[in-house]
Amino acid sequence: MKLKFLCARHRQQLEISTSKAVRSWQDGFDTAQFFYDQRLWSDAVCHAGCAFETAEILITNKTIDYDVACNWFYHSTVLLSALLKNLNYDIQAGEVLFIAIDRFESELSANSEGCERLLESLNLLYKSAKVLNTEYFNGGSTCRSSNALCH
Repeated sequence: MKLKFLCARHRQQLEISTSKAVRSWQDGFDTAQFFYDQRLWSDAVCHAGCAFETAEILITNKTIDYDVACNWFYHSTVLLSALLKNLNYDIQAGEVLFIAIDRFESELSANSEGCERLLESLNLLYKSAKVLNTEYFNGGSTCRSSNALCH
């Protein structure tokens, strides 16, 4: 299953306009964090997903500071994964972590820029994935279908 939060049209707009992408990430992340803090996880997940995908666009386009884009992607990953886990979508939470791990590993092999920061983020994501994997295989959680993630 592929997690997808941005529609094609919105994605295209964000790829073209850095200022729209930055605003979209900030709005999505802040809204998701607000709902998360209120324990309104289902309301937060789509906002966090949009922030996650937008941050990845910003890394790809390299139109803002690279460290900032990676930092935003890392924080969006952690928030989205936590929300999915809280909603018992453990498989999707792991999927989000592995998407980010794959992306950071690709970035690490492609350029030496921000190497220390990428390694730090990767190590934290590896630990999160290991914890999630251990909980899942030890029967510590119930999985749900992803069909009802976004309305």
